[in-house]
Amino acid sequence: MKRKFDRDNKGTSLPDDINGNVQDKAKKLSSVGPGDPVLKMKGITIKFGDVVANNNIDFDLLKGEVHGLLGENGAGKTTLMSILYGLYQPNAGEIIVKGEKTTIKSPNDAMELGIAMVHQHFLLTPPHSVTENIIVGLKSRGLFLDLASAEKKILYLAEKYGLKIDPKATIADLAVGEQQRVEIVKALYRDIDILILDEPTSMLTPQEEKALFATLQSMVKQGLSIIFITHKLHEVMEASNRVTVLRGGKVVGTVKTSDSSESELAKMMVGRSIIESVEPKASAKNPAILQLKNVSALNNAKVKFLKDLSLELRKGEILGIAGVDGNGQAELAEVIAGLRKVQSGEIIMDNTAITNAAPRKIREWGLAYVPQDRLNTGLILDYSIAENLILDRWYKDEYSGKI
Repeated sequence: MKRKFDRDNKGTSLPDDINGNVQDKAKKLSSVGPGDPVLKMKGITIKFGDVVANNNIDFDLLKGEVHGLLGENGAGKTTLMSILYGLYQPNAGEIIVKGEKTTIKSPNDAMELGIAMVHQHFLLTPPHSVTENIIVGLKSRGLFLDLASAEKKILYLAEKYGLKIDPKATIADLAVGEQQRVEIVKALYRDIDILILDEPTSMLTPQEEKALFATLQSMVKQGLSIIFITHKLHEVMEASNRVTVLRGGKVVGTVKTSDSSESELAKMMVGRSIIESVEPKASAKNPAILQLKNVSALNNAKVKFLKDLSLELRKGEILGIAGVDGNGQAELAEVIAGLRKVQSGEIIMDNTAITNAAPRKIREWGLAYVPQDRLNTGLILDYSIAENLILDRWYKDEYSGKI
């Protein structure tokens, strides 16, 4: 049977059954106007043993706003949103969604209410495609998944919110910023009203961060409401309409971003005024500690990605590498760390040639590497902190038999 399509203004067409779902969702929300509370959390308290992670917290979210949830690490931000998403059950308090008191016992309950959460560490399966990751867990109307229809909706959402993704791409081949876009589209695919973003910029480049903020503004213009968890002051100032500050599991206050400042928010976060001043020291006269001379290397597709690249790092210097994600930054770091082969050129560290040396040897010469994806590439999650700390020196006598 031939499918009929409607168009949302212009661009990628939307299947009429999907369009119907969106219209049904809009009817349910008709009683909640712009600026009205779409969510209220009252008196939320949760304990883990003797630790009170959230202590009598009140929080509300308005329709069509970006609400920043600000606080230091351990302030209780993610715990509070994990309660809203059904991952934890509070010891006390109530949750009201779109005017109705509700109990959220699982993420499935949350999504039924139109609430989705993009976690700091993405929940994607690397070997599978973008489309497969987005539709996983959804009920099928028949024995087989309609991948063509799913791809159609993915492209529609990507175009609507400025989230460039390829539905056929494999997750393992995507950069971190691209994977985040997949997670956001995965949430939007479920026709949500409330989106929770947990530390969404922690692994993004400045360019990706700017693009994300533009996407958030596009979402709220479409009537979505967004909770933005962060501990970075400039982010809430740039991206949010209001901000709630947590400290020690308690609400310090909620303010309009336009009526506040970074210094005021910092004081709310830590309970005192903070004065920071860092002046970079001149390093032009210091000797070069690392040099790359006409270095070329291939990417994972065996295409020359780094081409005759030269740079110099001086002792005591911080050297920034700028560029839109996917333009060779990750490959450059891997080449320097010995994880990717140099096709031509040379790398010199402290007057010693380290071109294509083994990673272990490079570490012994004093060069350390913190990967972009620290969770999946930098750590072994089943190991203890102590075991992870000695992963790069397990072979030494003092650690013999420890792993």
